[in-house]
Formats: sequence, C-alpha cells, structure tokens
Amino acid sequence: MKRKYCGSLIFLLLFHLQIHFSSGKPARVCVSKGGRFPPYSSEGKPPKKVGKGARDLTLCRLFHKKTCCDVAQTYPASLSVRRLASTGEASQECLQLWELLECSICDPQIGVQPGPPLICVSFCDRVYQSCASAYFSMDANKRVIAPCGVNDFVCGQASEWVSNGTELCHAAGFRC
Repeated sequence: MKRKYCGSLIFLLLFHLQIHFSSGKPARVCVSKGGRFPPYSSEGKPPKKVGKGARDLTLCRLFHKKTCCDVAQTYPASLSVRRLASTGEASQECLQLWELLECSICDPQIGVQPGPPLICVSFCDRVYQSCASAYFSMDANKRVIAPCGVNDFVCGQASEWVSNGTELCHAAGFRC
C-alpha cells in the first residue's frame, strides 16, 4: 500500500509540474545578441531594473526600469553616439535617432529575442534619411558600419556606403 501511495504521489507531482510548465508563458530571459554587441551579464535571466552604481546605464536610461543591459552595452553605444557628434558631422535629428538605434539593444523586448536586434524597417528608413550625409567608416574588426572616428582613414557619408534604411541597419549589425 505504501509503495502504491508513493507512486501515486510521484505521478501527481509530475502531472502538476507538467501543467505548470506547459500552461504558463515561457520564461523570457536575456539572450546575448552576438556580432558587435557585448554579451549581457544577465544572460539567461529575465530583464530587471538597473540601479545606480557601477552597473548603471551610461546611456539608454529610458530602459533602466526593465532591461538586459548594463554599462557593458551602453558604453560602446555612448562612444558611437559621441563619434557621430564629434567627427561624423551629424544633424541633431540624426544624433537622436542613432542613439535610439544604439539603445534598442536595451529594450527588454529585444533583449529576450535571439539574434541581432530586430528593428522596424520604417525606423531604419528614418535613421537613413536623417543620417545619409553623416560620416561613417567600416569597422574592419567587427565588419559593421560605424560613425567615423578620429583614427579612421576611410570615411564617407552614409549614402556612399548604403542606399536605404534596411541596408544601413544591416550594415550596423541590426536586422529588419
């Protein structure tokens, strides 16, 4: 009788666990993007609030209440925006849109998707339209287009590297 009771108890426990895991939403956890994007330190964990301190976001504060990012992602984004402002000759609108593009990696919905960040084609088109005359170069190590920096030898306007928003986003390491 004891053996039958124990077997029934194990069956009920397994049945309960199956219902619990199959009926709920799948756990949405941070998945590093690969490519030019540094890995998330919160890989495999759900997006969370980022507090002040050493791991605080240096940019992309819009997402501080729920994100996969920390300074490892926002520091390179900040450098990219600074390069665009200082040597890329970008308009104010271009700077704002480029910052939003760079910060997309910190959006909690993007942080839980596998692969490069998925960006709307219409947004990529807006970035291209406002940044077509800004200066970019090809980052040979990461094989992506990036704002021109003081040490870059070959710089050209975005419109010389790519011909539309989809191409710009792809060349910058994003997907549409």
